[in-house]
Amino acid sequence: MSSPEEYAEAVLVLVESVPAGRATTYGAIADVLQEQLGTGGPRTVARVMATDGSGVPWWRCVRADGTLPGHLIAEALQSWYAEGTPVRGDRVDLPKAFWQPSPGA
Repeated sequence: MSSPEEYAEAVLVLVESVPAGRATTYGAIADVLQEQLGTGGPRTVARVMATDGSGVPWWRCVRADGTLPGHLIAEALQSWYAEGTPVRGDRVDLPKAFWQPSPGA
């Protein structure tokens, strides 16, 4: 098991590794960390992003449906368009943009 601080750092490292123009999900990050650290789930990843994610490209880590919380959408859309991320309306087009994180990223 890891400490909450170690888990948060692992989340942020994985989110930083998502290439520009691509996106991953809270669940995909959680799956990798479950394998690596034996703990956490999508809600834990979302909580880390909400509290500590402002220093990483947070718009590249989204919910399973490609959305983010409503108050983040306008800023996220600017970043997605600037990076050429495939979008559909106000969400990432995950079938086109999904990036699978890997252990040790």
